[in-house]
Amino acid sequence: MATTTERADTPPNHLPARAATAVRTDRRALAAVAGVVLAAFVLYAGAAQLVETPRVHPDEIIYGEGAWSLAEGDGISLREEDYPYGPLYPAVLAPVLAPFESRETGYALLKAVNALLFALVAVPVYLLARRLLPFGWSLAVAAGSVVIPSSMFVGLVMTEALAYLAAAWVLLAIALALERPTAPRQLAVLVGTVIAYTARPQLGALYGTFLVGLVLVWLIEPSRRPRTRGDLRAYWPTAASLVLAAAIFAAPLVGGSSPLGAYEVLWRSYDPLVVMKWFLYHLADLELYLAVLPFAVSPIVLAGLVRRGRAGSAESTAFAALFLAANAVGLAVVAVFASTEHGFDRLHDRNIFYLVPLWLAVLGLWLAWGLPRPRLETAAGAGLALGLAAFLPFRYISAEVGVDVVPSALWARVQELADGSGRTVLGLAVLALVLAAAFLPGRLWPAMPAAVAALLTATAVLAWERQIDAPENAVFEGAASNRSWIDEQLPGDARVTKLLLDSPSCPSSGVTRHALYLTEFFNGRVKRGAYIGDSLPDGLPSDRVEVGAEGAFLVSPGQSLVADYVYTQPGIELAGRRLGTGTTADLVLWEVGGPVRALGASSTSELRTRDCA
Repeated sequence: MATTTERADTPPNHLPARAATAVRTDRRALAAVAGVVLAAFVLYAGAAQLVETPRVHPDEIIYGEGAWSLAEGDGISLREEDYPYGPLYPAVLAPVLAPFESRETGYALLKAVNALLFALVAVPVYLLARRLLPFGWSLAVAAGSVVIPSSMFVGLVMTEALAYLAAAWVLLAIALALERPTAPRQLAVLVGTVIAYTARPQLGALYGTFLVGLVLVWLIEPSRRPRTRGDLRAYWPTAASLVLAAAIFAAPLVGGSSPLGAYEVLWRSYDPLVVMKWFLYHLADLELYLAVLPFAVSPIVLAGLVRRGRAGSAESTAFAALFLAANAVGLAVVAVFASTEHGFDRLHDRNIFYLVPLWLAVLGLWLAWGLPRPRLETAAGAGLALGLAAFLPFRYISAEVGVDVVPSALWARVQELADGSGRTVLGLAVLALVLAAAFLPGRLWPAMPAAVAALLTATAVLAWERQIDAPENAVFEGAASNRSWIDEQLPGDARVTKLLLDSPSCPSSGVTRHALYLTEFFNGRVKRGAYIGDSLPDGLPSDRVEVGAEGAFLVSPGQSLVADYVYTQPGIELAGRRLGTGTTADLVLWEVGGPVRALGASSTSELRTRDCA
């Protein structure tokens, strides 16, 4: 009777206590994740504006030109030719650029969009971590995933911010499909991978992650293996996609071309031992990126997940399979690339940092479980962490290598401050962190995530500093600060050709090289490029020209280079009207209005710039 009275007194729209608690929890989670996204966006949007100019050539021009050409209604093109890279990044940027004619304004907006894309990674990472972790730890993993050194990509007009977001959503989709491989979930993985591929082609390997993950699920839980025709039919989306992929992949082969498109230079045979070496190098690089601790505890967590999976936890099985598959496939793809001459004998963690949230989740699980330390797994983790750190040549993480190796921002500085003893400092740091994972008393557990956060933050600050204080800033200093110096002198329909000479016999200074690139980036009138003789091409669609009789620049025998306007280096005098100069390299803009001719030179070898005169 009391129960009946209580129900009668309950307001009609009152939720049961458990449902009300769930709603409050959902609201708290939504507010917390939104807070992480907002804070990260504000922080990175502001920090990105401290990066004054692009500094990764020609990548930032490629993606910027693709976005601006689309915003201007010309489709996605690159110097008015087909755009050979993933179209998603330009497509995301174009609507933001369309209302603004100024490339100065557009550049600031591009970096703000990057900040938003990077901050939004917290959403799928939180949802992925929440499959296994309580609210607080899931939020910590989500926040940690946006406060990482690779955040410095926000300040660059490159695909990394979008690719990171796309990869995070696909990893979540894979986890859900591995938990329960329904047709809709399998299709979500397929669609998500296709979208990620259009952001960055290397992310097509995420579908391989799903396939390997399925096999690992069946190995962890043999009862989930398909045994009947009905079981196999449940995987029809995956089977159909494999058939379709095989047909698409085989079509170029039938036509005698590479199936890798713009990356066809990688269509070749590979040395398995060299690939394995680079696989381990990149695994060690990831360990140092993550401050060692997630690696030291990973065998403990994986063993625990397998036990829970075999006891009936689909979420544990799925995450273990996802973690192993994503690292194996992702690192293998990067190792294959690095093993070629196109890898330039360096690490490339810019292509694998999307794995970082998985490792942070591993650390979060270990901490949430109360720091378990079974002897065998603890010894395996210590051996893994120490062995990888010892195997990696220190020179790969202690040199200034641009944006490819983010941990080098920290360890190059350590090497400098330690007067060449950086390797010793690294060894002691790794040993201390491994010992902490194995022996630090449980009551002191906050010291471990604090150490990881401190090293990630220090690396991030130094990585950002490296971008903010880059030498490219010198191109627009003082009186040469007008970055749109060509666009402001010419009508909107003008077409300008970039003409460069940077050969072994006549090299250019670093400032001149940067000035040639940055002038094109900030001036939309530049539509074409040409390089002279054996100059190093700029990585964009260009014509190779030679100097012929009477100084004529020839694209081929009998065919002259024709242009209305040309900008080039000082020292190259052209037949035409000199309109002005720009940048600290004193690049010169010429009005030509026809065949381009050099004054005072009748052969390529006679041509000289001010840098090499």
